[in-house]
Amino acid sequence: MDKSRSETSRKAKTEPSQLNSIQYTMTSSSGRLIKRLAVFDFDHTISEYNTDIVVRDLLDKNLRTPEIRNIVRTCGWIPYMQKILRMLHQQGCKPTEIVSAIRGIPEVSGIKMCIEEMARSNFHIIIISDSNSEFIKIWNEYNDISRFIHTTFTNPAKFNSNGLLEVHPFHHQTECTLSSKNLCKGSILDDFISNQYDQANTEYEKIFYIGDGKNDVCPMLRLNENGYACPREGYICCEELANAISKRPERYEAKILKWNTGSHLIDLIWREL
Repeated sequence: MDKSRSETSRKAKTEPSQLNSIQYTMTSSSGRLIKRLAVFDFDHTISEYNTDIVVRDLLDKNLRTPEIRNIVRTCGWIPYMQKILRMLHQQGCKPTEIVSAIRGIPEVSGIKMCIEEMARSNFHIIIISDSNSEFIKIWNEYNDISRFIHTTFTNPAKFNSNGLLEVHPFHHQTECTLSSKNLCKGSILDDFISNQYDQANTEYEKIFYIGDGKNDVCPMLRLNENGYACPREGYICCEELANAISKRPERYEAKILKWNTGSHLIDLIWREL
């Protein structure tokens, strides 16, 4: 594994939380802890709406000019959001308004129940998201699911002393063309699994990757025979994953579970355990 990528991944993640739940444990013949892993995207997977778009829409529409929108094409999404957040701050938007907007986003129907059930059933649950750490923290704490999340990998963010939300890229990568330059979900997943094996004496008997977007295809393609790609029905991930698999010379070993709600997802997963 690329040492520099592994070190980068460790720098911009939240620390594992302590779960307030009863879990059983399994160990291998070598003494390793055997767990199941559920990897969640955030926007449109846990949160029903895109957190960045919800906050962007706090900005006066007249200020969202073609020149501002062009930043996405020329520079990428993070520079675009950095500009939007600076403009919101100049407009007089307070941190409390941003917090309120994030708290107002509903869950994907049934997903909180799904996450809690997994946490109580020998799953490690992690989030890999192209949102940012502040938005995810606000939403998870308000919806009381932080205690179930082992680790979150996302773009680091915090409010500065002047109330401006500052967002930075998770890392800078050029190796993966399926992912954005600021966050390759596949490399993050690989590094997490490797680090858990080497440093936490933990291995995963089954891995479920749950997402909706184009940038979720990369980690889904890296799953093997113990993996389950779980694209949300009606979202671009389903089509993009199918297209990517059709171009592979080798057989895709992971199983595909298409889902639409949290209760549907947990039913599908339970059938595989």
